[in-house]
Amino acid sequence: MNSYPEDPDFENPDDWVEVPDERPASGGWQQRLLANPVRLMLSAVVIGAIVAGAIALAMGVFNDNGSVGGTDIGENERLAENAFTQSVTGDCLDWPAGDPGKPTKVACEQKHRFEVAGPLNTAMLPGSEFGDSATWPGADRFATIRDEQCPVIVNDYLNGKLDPQGRFSVGMMYPSQVQWDKGARELRCGLQSTGPDGGAIQFVGRVAEQDQSFQWPAGTCIGIDRPTKKPTGFPVSCTEPHAFQTTGTVNLAAKFGDARSGKPWPPVAAQNDYLASICPVQATRFMGGQNKLDATTLNVQWSVLSEPSWLAGSRTAVCYLGLPDGGGFATLVGDARSTLLINGKLPVPPPAAPPGRALPTPVPLPPGVAPNPEEVPAPAG
Repeated sequence: MNSYPEDPDFENPDDWVEVPDERPASGGWQQRLLANPVRLMLSAVVIGAIVAGAIALAMGVFNDNGSVGGTDIGENERLAENAFTQSVTGDCLDWPAGDPGKPTKVACEQKHRFEVAGPLNTAMLPGSEFGDSATWPGADRFATIRDEQCPVIVNDYLNGKLDPQGRFSVGMMYPSQVQWDKGARELRCGLQSTGPDGGAIQFVGRVAEQDQSFQWPAGTCIGIDRPTKKPTGFPVSCTEPHAFQTTGTVNLAAKFGDARSGKPWPPVAAQNDYLASICPVQATRFMGGQNKLDATTLNVQWSVLSEPSWLAGSRTAVCYLGLPDGGGFATLVGDARSTLLINGKLPVPPPAAPPGRALPTPVPLPPGVAPNPEEVPAPAG
């Protein structure tokens, strides 16, 4: 959440600071994300927020970090108009990194940080909460308004096609206290893609016109929350602790139809059958040979798409290398193609299988976790 000076005479919003949200995560996407470490279900926070052109996410792994800026307002002036106050449905807004108090309207084909789904009519809110003499509601109240009102507006804007497990989340722009005291009452609901610091990161194109799946390039390492052994969902350097390393992506449209085909969601078993013929081959090529892959002792794994994601138009699955460990993932350090540590130790490949043996020894899985039906597990290290 954002922290503001208590001095009522404070008039310089550029001096405001960012304070991490100290509220506990409510269920959190980290607990749901990759609950099955072998059958990956990529997931992301659904509700986000933007504070006066800054981000204030209040759910899951994201913190309510945001630098609340202001406009060029003199002491005796009313609120100055800017791209936020003038924005309409379908506009795309951007601002310099670290300076969200200066939003500008840009073409949606350019990099931007927020897509406006529509204004929120404050007359629908109870009492005189948004009257001329009303006090600033505060970040927590704005978060509640966002959670109650913005999903409906965004759902209408996207015709019900927001991927709940994709890389975009619902947000709301609202005025800082300084702007509020100058008369600002504008609220905007919209869409954003959120970075590891809780702030909006740039993306290109309208959300409705693109695949909302996570799409990491081959070789990307995804961070790990070590206490929970769950992925953070954000890329990190492979020299840092991480949960898995991607070997590439697979476009499921080639097999099951693109978003315009009208074809029904392929069940998980069908997706696994298809991906089992692609991801192991892709991993072998990524590693430079089967022997090198086996030497890592890592599993070849992949994501599948849920039906809501499919209906939203998402079509991309991710192939990756990881190792189940205690209900989550083992901690990897290093690129799997060079020097790799697994929970701080070099991997030790098992001896060759006896003659006639069809499969290597599978990696033990946590209770209640089933492997992909057609997956050939990597040997245990």
